[in-house]
Amino acid sequence: MASPRALVRSLSACFALLCAALLAMLALSSVPAQAAAIGINQCNGIGPSASGATTAMTCTVQVVNTISGGTVGSTTTVTRQCALGPCPPGNGTFTTTSTSLVTSVDQCNGSDNDAAHPITCSVTILNDISSDTPGALPLSAATVNQCVGSGNGGGGTTNCSPYPANTTGATVTQCNGSANGGGATVSCDVASASTISAAVPITVNQCNGSGNPGGSTVSCSVSILTRVIAVSATPTPSASPAAIPSDTPSTPVPASVPSPSTVTDTAQVTRVPTGGVQTGGGSTAGRPHTLRSVLAVGLLLAAGMNVALLRRRGHRRVL
Repeated sequence: MASPRALVRSLSACFALLCAALLAMLALSSVPAQAAAIGINQCNGIGPSASGATTAMTCTVQVVNTISGGTVGSTTTVTRQCALGPCPPGNGTFTTTSTSLVTSVDQCNGSDNDAAHPITCSVTILNDISSDTPGALPLSAATVNQCVGSGNGGGGTTNCSPYPANTTGATVTQCNGSANGGGATVSCDVASASTISAAVPITVNQCNGSGNPGGSTVSCSVSILTRVIAVSATPTPSASPAAIPSDTPSTPVPASVPSPSTVTDTAQVTRVPTGGVQTGGGSTAGRPHTLRSVLAVGLLLAAGMNVALLRRRGHRRVL
């Protein structure tokens, strides 16, 4: 049978190992788990409505992705406005929030090929990432593949920036195979300051195969801004860039359209066909406090064992 002294030593060693494991877990808990990713699909495959040919289409997507320590989430504002017949599932401006990051946007592809009219689509993405996020740095310029095989109908105008741009597997793929009717105009732009980070991989596919009847006007734009925020700074994830409107709908929602808190574009949030933008991922914000408490208890118990051992040694010497 083990002596009391050996037993105390064994318990002390176990507590030391426990404390080391807790310290490792505490260090790992400061890094957020890989957040779930969602995609936005808007104004794709739109054709004539029951009222006749579409006479105009304007669609926008504005996203704010935030990674701040263990907190991950996104806010998305979408606007749909189609003339004569409403854009499915209805015209208006709607805002949703999620604990997942929006990493892909597909917008205005294969649409409005029924009659000549203006098509205006835009995507604005802001990524706010805390500097302790794995892969936050370095930032790199967004790559572009756009206006390939477009504006070939004769008598039209091609105004694309950058151009030519045919990078394979690009961050932004837009305005390819579009505005090929006689007299059609294609004007597409990717903001030159657009940057991406490995922490939030982004892809945008926009205005491809759209607006091909003669006389159509296709105007599409993308801006992706990524900011890495120092941990010591106080991030403001609720702040929106100037280009992003407030949560208050700027266009009245028709009576036949569900309220902004429940409506989403039909089949436009990739993994949520019938509800709002999916919530997922979650937060690890409370873990460090719990682990610190357990670690403190372990250290106190280990110290108590050592004190008991020292007292036992002193008692034997007196005897």
